[in-house]
Amino acid sequence: MRTNRITLLVEDLDQAIHFYTNAFGLSLIEDSQISESKRIVRIATSEDDVTLNLATPKSGDESLVGRQAGQRVLIFVDTDNLEADLTRFADNHVEIIDGPRTESFGRCVLVKDLVGNTWEFVERI
Repeated sequence: MRTNRITLLVEDLDQAIHFYTNAFGLSLIEDSQISESKRIVRIATSEDDVTLNLATPKSGDESLVGRQAGQRVLIFVDTDNLEADLTRFADNHVEIIDGPRTESFGRCVLVKDLVGNTWEFVERI
């Protein structure tokens, strides 16, 4: 078995594509209009990685946007160049909520995404 896709709720697909590709440096893997009411949008760190399926909430799920992991980190990303990430975050006004700091496993930073979820970017030692 292997995980291939995880749904990430967002308010606006086009705004989310722009944010995650520009501010977080992720790749747009797929953007397909399946029908008038269904659009598949997938992003990832690379084409070989687990993809995030960006989706707008269904009726009744609106309050879950930005709260999918509660107050915990939703997604952990290993990066090869945290300095470049920090520059990209600054250029795109990404909110840094902790760090950057050095831990036993590497240098890391906690940031908020477009809708308020917490992500941790880690450059491993």
